Amino acid sequence: MKDQPYLHGEALTRISPLQSYLPGIRTGVVGNWLSSSFSAGDWVLCPFGSSPLAAVEAAQAGFRVLIPIHNPILRFLVKKLAAPPSPEDLNSALVKLASSYKGKERLKPHLLSLYETDCPLCGRKTSAVSFLWDNASRQPVSKICRCNACGEESVADVTEVDLKNALAFSDQSPTHARALTRVASPSDPIRIQVENALATYPPRSVYALFTALNKVTGFSLPEGERSHLEILLLQAFYRCSQTLMLSNSDGEQGTSEPGNYREENVWYAMEEALECWTGDGQSIPVRSWPEKPPESGGITIFPGRVKELIPQLIGFPIRAVVMVYPQPTPEFWSLSALWTGWLWGQEAAAPLRGILSSRDLDWPWMTHASQITLRELSEVLPDEIPALGLMPEVGTHSLLSWTSGSLAAGLRLQSLALDPDHRQAQSCWTINPTSSGPRTAIDHRALIRKAGLEALKRSGEPLHTLSLYSAGVSSLADAGYPEPESRLADAGEYYPQLLVDYEENIAYRQGFLHYPEIESWWHQELDLVPLTLSDRVEKMLVRKLLEYKRPVQESVIFQDINDAFPGLGTPRSGLVKACLSSYAEQDPDRPSCWVLKTNDQPASRKQDLKEMGEIITSFGRNLGYQVSNREVPENLSLVVWEDGGTDVERFYISASGLLGKIVTAGGKDRKKGWIILPGSRAGLIHTKLRQNPILAEALQENWKLIKYRHLRRLREQGGLTRANYQERFCLDPFTSDSPQLPLI
Repeated sequence: MKDQPYLHGEALTRISPLQSYLPGIRTGVVGNWLSSSFSAGDWVLCPFGSSPLAAVEAAQAGFRVLIPIHNPILRFLVKKLAAPPSPEDLNSALVKLASSYKGKERLKPHLLSLYETDCPLCGRKTSAVSFLWDNASRQPVSKICRCNACGEESVADVTEVDLKNALAFSDQSPTHARALTRVASPSDPIRIQVENALATYPPRSVYALFTALNKVTGFSLPEGERSHLEILLLQAFYRCSQTLMLSNSDGEQGTSEPGNYREENVWYAMEEALECWTGDGQSIPVRSWPEKPPESGGITIFPGRVKELIPQLIGFPIRAVVMVYPQPTPEFWSLSALWTGWLWGQEAAAPLRGILSSRDLDWPWMTHASQITLRELSEVLPDEIPALGLMPEVGTHSLLSWTSGSLAAGLRLQSLALDPDHRQAQSCWTINPTSSGPRTAIDHRALIRKAGLEALKRSGEPLHTLSLYSAGVSSLADAGYPEPESRLADAGEYYPQLLVDYEENIAYRQGFLHYPEIESWWHQELDLVPLTLSDRVEKMLVRKLLEYKRPVQESVIFQDINDAFPGLGTPRSGLVKACLSSYAEQDPDRPSCWVLKTNDQPASRKQDLKEMGEIITSFGRNLGYQVSNREVPENLSLVVWEDGGTDVERFYISASGLLGKIVTAGGKDRKKGWIILPGSRAGLIHTKLRQNPILAEALQENWKLIKYRHLRRLREQGGLTRANYQERFCLDPFTSDSPQLPLI
């Protein structure tokens, strides 16, 4: 296995359509991976069809993308991301809808009046942005307002009038019946599942949404203008569903308070489309299978399941595969069936009937589904096809599901890298790899334990749970797990056992020590080391900053660091950012660029070390101690105060945040003393200690930190005595780099 660097990419700079339900990948990753190994115009297959953003990015990079999409909503989204409407065009659609009539009243004021309330601050009438409902009582309990009169935002309890207005709408109304019938007829067996999906909308939302939908379906418009109105409706469908408040598929809680959900103002929800669905007018060619886009790049959509496409791929010139692993998201698929029927009728929603009636959309199901898809795909693709596997919002369940399904399908894992701070993992695979010869039987549980321990030895500090699990996955893959005969079985059946194996072997009874507050692990056989992974990252970043000699883009810096620490050695982005903030400053003309601080230039820090040595030496002599300088590792100074031949105080002077070599200098017989550092290292050291409780404990027991600036201040103030110097040294604690100075 050859480790590949984690591709840093960029976070999304704006909210994307349907963002909460789609894989959250970082931009630039797909394009950079493809451009580094393939030629523009090559065919790229996105077999899972789960990420419209990945397909669009690949096409923008000049590749031809083939993507099977069974979900009509996702097909619509790909087309609109590839050729987004201009803000002017989408606003024109909004104006057209606003000026249409509901009876004798224009639609916009009618919809806004549904949420009318008194501003809690000025008392005048306004339309609430949203209402927070209590799920148990099925009543609104508070409201969020952005007053049209006073312009202020506020949150307040609902009034009796607010309650009356909200509860005036019923889920037994003709509007509700129409919402159901747009998806399934009254006699349809899946009608009950449609009712369950519709129950995620408050009755007032259903009325408002269908009032707008009725207007749109009544317009006679060209396809382009109609699609703009469909964008507005889809944005409102999405924003007004209660499922946005549910927990995610890896079991972590969503953003709402337990038992509560938000009822959004439908008109304001449609207005939000102007922020996330519009573009600059540039478009990417999109075709329907079997038509092909130009060699300059584009997308071909296969409107169906990937298993229906696979037989047609025999002989098709696929050069690369980009897999954005999907999560089991039954809520999204149920809503997609609802939205499809609402926008385009029962016939359009028919392909999603199976999803509505399915009850087993969980990780074992997903493991089995990915195994079957990739195995069938392997049968029609050429040998040695490279594949990128992106794992968004990765957790332990999803990591094991996605990797075990791929391994069981016969793919060979070439590299695995992840960043727990991004909650992203990136895997490189080979489809139809050449045979690697016979494999010996393995004890996979022992391999999991050994891989975890070896990963901790390499890092020299605690690692996140995902890092230990990833180390185990890589070792299992190298050893040929699962065995060829078990690959014929259902991966969804042994995935749960694999999860148990990890939980039982990365555990306290196996010597692993868990720190749940940071979700990291250490091992009882290990001790502090002089140079941890975090320390090596810090040294590398300083070296890079010295090499640049000019302001450099932040993303370039992150990627250079990741290139230096590839694969499972990928440092956490939070650590890299802490190092960067400690040693560098942003260019005032280009805030996205960083340059080494003037006072962190080597000549400047060399002078600082000399000055600090002189200050602490003068303090000691003034207090009547004998002062000596001792030999210590590179880039450190050690000043010792002695009294009658006995060491009284030891002062290590450093310009970096490399504390391990000081703390471990005495071996098992740990020394005590003081560490003198620049105040600008405070944030970095805080980050390191938070992620390394072992180092934090050793430091707290035996060491105290002093800032350069504090020693300079004490030199100016004077007044040190043998009785007070220890207290005075601690008056500017090394917990932050606040500009506020303590009174002495």
